[in-house]
Amino acid sequence: MEYRYLFGGSLLFTCCFLLYYYQSHLLFNINRTYIRSSPIPAIRNHTAIILARQPTSKVLKHLDALVKIGINAFVMCDEQPSKYTNITNRILYVDDETLARYRLTRNRVWDRVFLWLYNQTWIDYVWLMEDDLTWTHARHMLALFNKYEHNTADLLSRNIIYRNNETLDWMWWPKIVLKILPEKKWSGSLNMLSRISHRLINAHKYYIEQLYNERQYIIESQFDDNYYYQEFLIPTVAHMFNLTMLMYDSSNMNVFFTSLSEDDIRQSLKDGKKIFHAVKHNSSLLINT
Repeated sequence: MEYRYLFGGSLLFTCCFLLYYYQSHLLFNINRTYIRSSPIPAIRNHTAIILARQPTSKVLKHLDALVKIGINAFVMCDEQPSKYTNITNRILYVDDETLARYRLTRNRVWDRVFLWLYNQTWIDYVWLMEDDLTWTHARHMLALFNKYEHNTADLLSRNIIYRNNETLDWMWWPKIVLKILPEKKWSGSLNMLSRISHRLINAHKYYIEQLYNERQYIIESQFDDNYYYQEFLIPTVAHMFNLTMLMYDSSNMNVFFTSLSEDDIRQSLKDGKKIFHAVKHNSSLLINT
């Protein structure tokens, strides 16, 4: 009788073990197949800031689209956004009093974003885009960001020019030459969509402070406000510090300074374009997500 119980116990243990092994092996194979068929995308560490006068519904839609695909995105406002504070904590603002400390009185959103960036030591690179830049789908923005993820250029821009005999007619060159920014270093760039490095942010801060000090000793008629214009100042201070400036691949973009009509957008879509500027209206041809 005792042997019968021992044999029965052994048989029961063996059956339970085989059942457990088969179930575990089956579940392992199911989980392994699931992981293979549904890979988790790698997390990207991209930061982007939309520059806007105010957080309109279109701007917030663009912000939401970027955040949803894993981009650490924000909106910098040019107007005091206190009435929008309950919308999202991704709305940024630098007040006029802070701008005035640097004698930045033209109150452009570009001045505000740079003053904010001066204190963001955690940012190595940041993409800046104006609020009239749009796309057919946010994944095309992510593809652009990923493409240059390992590129160490300090400025990535749509276009870059240098002061020479062929570019003398560019409208944003200053009319007065200052010794702290010699003419041979003058540069220009199209920055409606651009990426800047922390090194360039530091160079920008240095020359904003230098311009402030310079203005202490000259009368206003001897100073040209174009020194503060971002399409001049950003590439010029990069040139002063011998930083690297490159033009990104814009082959799938229709990005320029002129406004695009519906007919322009329609033709660009036929040509395979995915990213657009300047779109001042709510285009029915663009998904805007």
